[in-house]
Amino acid sequence: MNVRTLVVGQGLAGSLLARRLSTTGSVAVVDPGQSNASLVAAGLMTPLTGRRFRLTSEYPQLFARARVAYTALGVFNPVTVYRMFADAEQRSEGLRRSAELDCAPFIQKVTDIPGQLSQDLTDTQGGVLMHGAWVDLPRFLADTKTWLGERLIKDQLHAHDIADTPTGIRWKNITAERMVWCDGWRAMLPGGLFSNLTWQPAKGESLDITSDAPAKDFVLNREGWALPCGEGRWRTGTNWDWEEQGEQVTEAQRKKLLARFHGYFNHPISSTVTSQAAGTRPCTRDNRPYLGQHASRLRHYILNGLGPRGTVWAPTAIDHLESFLEQGLPVPAELDYRRALLS
Repeated sequence: MNVRTLVVGQGLAGSLLARRLSTTGSVAVVDPGQSNASLVAAGLMTPLTGRRFRLTSEYPQLFARARVAYTALGVFNPVTVYRMFADAEQRSEGLRRSAELDCAPFIQKVTDIPGQLSQDLTDTQGGVLMHGAWVDLPRFLADTKTWLGERLIKDQLHAHDIADTPTGIRWKNITAERMVWCDGWRAMLPGGLFSNLTWQPAKGESLDITSDAPAKDFVLNREGWALPCGEGRWRTGTNWDWEEQGEQVTEAQRKKLLARFHGYFNHPISSTVTSQAAGTRPCTRDNRPYLGQHASRLRHYILNGLGPRGTVWAPTAIDHLESFLEQGLPVPAELDYRRALLS
């Protein structure tokens, strides 16, 4: 197989990039076919995040670009997200943030008392109902897998197995002009071309459940999230494990996520777990992606480190990498992976 671009990884970044670059040349993707962080992620885009309800300065532009990109792919769904305050301190911070002018376009309602939005919730400190979006990542990844067909190679690729030649790259029976590494947390493993970057991997898990919990037309959010999927189905997550990496699900997190979901409601509910998934987020220190060209192996590039806000970052990051690959325009300094080289 001869292609112009070989993409490593069929998560969100690799799938979007493969579709984009296919408009200017042939593309193939190699992926081991295991779980990945994109399958575990909620696919939610929420404006005010973190303990301090922070709205990052780039979010409005990132959200606008992401809405266009995902709408074109048929996986963009506007939703409202009810961020319930966890305690009085967070309530104070949340109320302050939600009153700021730059946050106003994303705020639908601020609740002052429990039950103001829904009588069956444990929002004892109130909360903020925000305009956001849900991107159907499982559907998008499945659609991309079908779209790739034989151009998706199910295999594990290692940098030491690749031969760089004057005319291109050779790996097994594939030749390519260039490679883009979108391999998520595996990029930090020993021997990887970009393992010498500052990575902060965080494992997360999610559950698909059926429940008799009251139906909602908004996402529940408090130290985690619960996405209503209709007909008694919910998807809920997630946790942050900074010590362990991989895709192995755990009983401890299963119990924790179920307890958190049940804790959103002020009366007993029942629920059954139908599936559980785990993945490791390739986080960076400044929560911005890594883009660019390898310093010595010039046919190799990176698009990685999308982290906890990967859904909103991915389309813009790919815009910049495509401009670099096809037009030679420089990668913005704040996204250039060289900012994170280990000394």
